[in-house]
Amino acid sequence: MNATTAAPSRFVQVPATLLGTVRRFVVGDREPMEAVTVLREIGYELGDEVYGGLQARLSRDFSGASWDALDPAEFWRAAATFFADRGWGTLEFRDLHPAVGVLELTGWVESEAGGGPRGAHLSTGLFSALLERLAGAGVAVMEVPSGAADRTRLLFARGDVLGQVYEHVRGGARVEEALARLG
Repeated sequence: MNATTAAPSRFVQVPATLLGTVRRFVVGDREPMEAVTVLREIGYELGDEVYGGLQARLSRDFSGASWDALDPAEFWRAAATFFADRGWGTLEFRDLHPAVGVLELTGWVESEAGGGPRGAHLSTGLFSALLERLAGAGVAVMEVPSGAADRTRLLFARGDVLGQVYEHVRGGARVEEALARLG
């Protein structure tokens, strides 16, 4: 029996405008929510490759250590460097609530790309897949208002927890208020 091993993740450098082009073609004649769903699915499909690339980066930077052996602050610094080195922008993890993680994305290339519904829908799917792989369980990711034009805010948590946050935000609560209502 022949065992096969997965090929290492490969990345190519492309102009940032590719994201706007992809978004424009995905939107096409679709309804906005259908386009958002397709963009999230594309991002989700990219998650395995990004996970592989991030694992390789962590292994190189931390002498063979896997992500779960790292202090969370070290992990998030390494992840931020990984995405910045690939031209995505600045990623910062914020700890606003024990049950919900917050990613602040500044100068995020997808958020700046035109060509469809505003937002980081591809990134939402990508981070969902990446964080699921890291956690070994389902992780939902939701974009919420950030309060700044150059900043995108993503929340991540178990689906039921994020559903509660969504209901509060949809009802008019600020993100911080919605998180406080979780207890």
